[in-house]
Amino acid sequence: MPDPEHAQRQKTVAVVLYWMQRRGMTYQMFADRMGKSLSWVEKIRTGDRRLDRLSVLRRVANVLDIPLAVLIDPEEAERRRICPDDREIDAIRQALRRYDAITNVFRANGDILPEPNLAKLERTVRYGWTAFQACNYQAVAQLLADLIRDCQAAVWQLGNDERRQAQTWLTWTYQLTAATAFKLGDAQLGWVAADRGIQIAEQTGDLTLIGSAARGVGHALMATHHSNDAVQLIKSAVDRLEPNLSGATPAFVSAYGMLLLKGSIAAARLDQAADVRNLQNEALAVAARLETDRNENWSAFGTTNVLVHRVSALADMHSGGWVMEAAADIPRGDLMHLPRERRANHLLDVTRGYLQVGHRDEAAIALLDAHQLAPEEVRCRRKSKLIITELMRSYPRGTTPMVGVIRLARAVGVPG
Repeated sequence: MPDPEHAQRQKTVAVVLYWMQRRGMTYQMFADRMGKSLSWVEKIRTGDRRLDRLSVLRRVANVLDIPLAVLIDPEEAERRRICPDDREIDAIRQALRRYDAITNVFRANGDILPEPNLAKLERTVRYGWTAFQACNYQAVAQLLADLIRDCQAAVWQLGNDERRQAQTWLTWTYQLTAATAFKLGDAQLGWVAADRGIQIAEQTGDLTLIGSAARGVGHALMATHHSNDAVQLIKSAVDRLEPNLSGATPAFVSAYGMLLLKGSIAAARLDQAADVRNLQNEALAVAARLETDRNENWSAFGTTNVLVHRVSALADMHSGGWVMEAAADIPRGDLMHLPRERRANHLLDVTRGYLQVGHRDEAAIALLDAHQLAPEEVRCRRKSKLIITELMRSYPRGTTPMVGVIRLARAVGVPG
């Protein structure tokens, strides 16, 4: 007969080993911080020594910088595993707020900078954006602090064309940082990263970079409840960039189109339906230049993304009925060409639309579809938790939500 206690002990050991790896700890490092021998850790790993005393578990949790509940509650362990945690986000904050991250004037004497490696920086930035579009936000959060430092160090040490390349990868790193912060609901962190990104982009003179970075600043203004300023900033950026559309590269066209779409979402937050319509119609015309959906510089720009933003804008304007119609107009096959992040976010917008017209069951199905497609998009975002809370509250007293919704609500800490 299976031994339930043994199975639980093995699960606890698996959680400890996972967090050792995530914290970058070797067995020796973990043993030293625990005040134990290396053989003690090895016996824990093989199951020859039990890890069941509460005092020891508290010490383990302290060394790994995780709540004790992660070691004793399987649901809490899963919740913490799937999303970036406070320590990882704080490391990004520290990387951004260091004064020596802005200027060499404040760099300590004797500080040894990492050797510039442009090929490695490019690979890491590309991996980070690929992970972001796959909704692997935990992987992105783990690499950002070091990537920020390495890109900055390359900019300081290189000159001429190589410096320009380093600035390019630093700009994309700041934009990735901002995008991740906004996903996680950290508007202040997103604002700092977006602001740094537009400054470096301006230094490169690359209009594609500038257009993309301007979109990040617009998002930062929206996230800090300044949507009117976001609309004005984006309109100004569009006016500046529009003369360069003729004969532009697909990358520039995509950056320009995504800027229009961000402006439309900012306008939707203000219920400015005319601006929403005008900006999205212009984006649709710009998308026609590309002839097909593309993913230039991780923008996912194309006709399908314009239609997805139409759904999002309508949900922001609480036009639930129109949300349903707009969503139905998007061919399912075209949606499949979009990155997972875009598709999952679209399903959350569809969920909002259903809730706005009181269709609880349809909302629940859309939400569960989003969770099946990209669990991180649903479990890690503040927006998602608000949607789940609204869905749970929509059920009358005495009515039981779908089992999957109950489990999901419990997983993200939303009371049933």
